[in-house]
Amino acid sequence: MKQSIHDAFDTVSCDEVLKGRTCEYVIKHMHRSRKPAPRRMKWAVSLACLLLFATSGLGGYSLYYTEAAVISIDVNPSIELDINRWGKVVDQTTYGEESETVLQSLSLKHLEYEEALALLLASDAMQQYLKKDALVSITLETKDGDPQMFSSLQECVNTALMQCYGVKAEYASVDSHMCEQAHEHGMSLGKYYAIQELLTADPQATLDEFKDKSMKEIKVHTEHCEHRQQRIRGELQGQSQAESQAESSQAESSQAESQEESSQAESQAESSQADFQGESQADFQDKFPDNSSQPAKRSHSQTDSQETGCHGSRHHSRRN
Repeated sequence: MKQSIHDAFDTVSCDEVLKGRTCEYVIKHMHRSRKPAPRRMKWAVSLACLLLFATSGLGGYSLYYTEAAVISIDVNPSIELDINRWGKVVDQTTYGEESETVLQSLSLKHLEYEEALALLLASDAMQQYLKKDALVSITLETKDGDPQMFSSLQECVNTALMQCYGVKAEYASVDSHMCEQAHEHGMSLGKYYAIQELLTADPQATLDEFKDKSMKEIKVHTEHCEHRQQRIRGELQGQSQAESQAESSQAESSQAESQEESSQAESQAESSQADFQGESQADFQDKFPDNSSQPAKRSHSQTDSQETGCHGSRHHSRRN
């Protein structure tokens, strides 16, 4: 660097003393400017570390609150729990005033989903809906379709409902698109799925008609329509079998009639042939009435001639 500075000053045309002083001044101040460099480097490194930690912290925060599964609990109140990849509840959504009342005294966030479900189902606010013949619908949507989580969910809910006599639980696992569709209609995942099954069984029903119904009412209507469809299918199947049997019997009857007609035709043919042969023989006898006795006469004549021949030969021998 010093050599470069000296080379640069050599090209300048001025007093040599002035050039020398100026060159020394530049070199001296250049060394002074380099001394604070390590301090600035320390500040730069510290700032980079702070930025790194801030970025990683924001990324961790975002990852923690990233939804990996949705659990929908539907009785008449409908509540959804958003679960992260570590099985923690990161958000809870209510549908209707009843569900808001249930969660007023409960805080389920940041709990393990098994603990949150047990706490929810055992709460006094929820117990008033878990009466005899009530239906609890548990619907799970997972991003990766984890079967282990579905199994764990069933075990957890069954254990929590052991103290609820006469309460029935139903479980379903659905794809990720159904949750979006349910939210577009302002409904929980579980109720939307149940109504979709109802619409399959009863195409004349509408989504709005059952949107505010309880899960028990939705299930009863669905089962009624399914039984009616089964009865109709059974009747149609029985009618089809009866028609098939009738067609088969008719075919057998037609075949029997055909065979009988064929037998009658054969009998008539044989009878006609016999009559024809009899008539032919009668016509022949009428045309040739003496034809049958001629052969006997011919035999007698031949015998006489033979006898005559014999006598003649005898007479001839005597004469000799």
